[in-house]
Amino acid sequence: MSLLMVLLLMVPVGARAGSLGGGSSGVPGTWYVGAQPSWVDPAKSPIVFVHGYNNSASVWWEGNDMYETALANGYQTAFIDLYSDRDMWENGAMLAQKLKVIYDYFGQKKLVVVGYSKGGVDAQTALVHYGAHPYVSNMITLSSPHHGTQLSDLAHSSSAWWLAALLGNNNDATRSLMTGNMKYFRSITDSHSNSTKNRYYTLGGYKWGSFGSALYWGGLYLSSYGSNDGVVTVSSSRLPGGTIVREGAWNHTTIREGSYTFSVFKPYTISEQPAMANTFSASESIADPETNQIVKGGKAVKALKESFVIEDGAESFQLAFLSEKKMASLKLKGPDGQEYKVAKIEQDKGDFFKGAWVHMFKIDKPDDGKWKVTGPAASYLLVVGIDSPLDVELKKDKGQSVKASYKTKWIKYDHDGKKKLKEAGKGEKSGKVVDGDLTEPGVYNLTTEVTGFDSKGKPFERTIVESIYVDESGKTHR
Repeated sequence: MSLLMVLLLMVPVGARAGSLGGGSSGVPGTWYVGAQPSWVDPAKSPIVFVHGYNNSASVWWEGNDMYETALANGYQTAFIDLYSDRDMWENGAMLAQKLKVIYDYFGQKKLVVVGYSKGGVDAQTALVHYGAHPYVSNMITLSSPHHGTQLSDLAHSSSAWWLAALLGNNNDATRSLMTGNMKYFRSITDSHSNSTKNRYYTLGGYKWGSFGSALYWGGLYLSSYGSNDGVVTVSSSRLPGGTIVREGAWNHTTIREGSYTFSVFKPYTISEQPAMANTFSASESIADPETNQIVKGGKAVKALKESFVIEDGAESFQLAFLSEKKMASLKLKGPDGQEYKVAKIEQDKGDFFKGAWVHMFKIDKPDDGKWKVTGPAASYLLVVGIDSPLDVELKKDKGQSVKASYKTKWIKYDHDGKKKLKEAGKGEKSGKVVDGDLTEPGVYNLTTEVTGFDSKGKPFERTIVESIYVDESGKTHR
């Protein structure tokens, strides 16, 4: 009842009378003012909350106590609906205009912006590239992919782009978060004269969701790239020039919830800032990823038959099988002919493959050799995460005792005048793709199949998915 009363006190600005906004009916550009606290502390800045990809302003109060917590702590609040499927340029331009309006509404008192996930990228674009920095003191980001997310690379890869498109999740927003595109974004943002005119604070998470959930299989895939919250790696949540407030046991959902993180970032919403020493530098390197994934995808027009190789000595593997439909009869067969049933089936409620059905298998002490997946006709994406000593061997060996061959396929996305991306073409090359191989401007999504033999002569396979950005001068950002 108390939460209901809080919602009834919210005032929509620029919306139809009686509308609370948000949800699927959220109108981009509409913003909402929270209830006025009983007493406004002049040391507390009004907080503007910016949602992420595939959600809207209501993400802060529907199934979330962030708004209620901020109000209970005496903060004036505002929430805004941006485009859920547009890139940081369109959302940044819109947000910059609205921040000026909100700033004036609160009596030209400087704002604190809290950006969740992609909302943090949109917000920094507004401050740096569209001149909204005078209206804001601090910006706080909650698991924002400042360096992109490898799940976006996966969603736009040759193995998976069609499934993401089928589910309606292949759009300007997701394409903008490819790691190559964000590498270019960082190059033109971190060096911008406006980048130091606000103080930035970041939070990152390293806990996955429950077994079989979107945040679990996403975490499994991202584990090659380091600690992550099921959507964004901890290293990507760090903003060059920003201050790391905390990196804790949050997943990509709980990090936006008031009871989990408001008290953590609250000290950075007031006039006097606590001293912090853990500022993240742009010169800090991000470790090379492990090579422990196999990725395959396609459309089986008849019965599904897919296979992959698990090498000798593997401790275990987990298989996430994604499809547009639930497949209770899906089966996994080992090299010895033994069949394994699905351990968990759950519909993806996340970002990049929202709506897909996730079928999870977990196999301990697997036999080496060819494993087969069978089932009815379906469109699918198969991701295998392997726990194996070979992962370290591949990273350290550099081709000395491990013999491997590489075959790369790519999809190229062009730019238009509005900085949007569109599919332009496909290509293929035997061997690794190195800087200079791809020269036409655009974003390239690369899927490299790795096959070979380990130091004992046993077969193995891996898949590497990445993206690179080639700018107008021909420079590669990777």
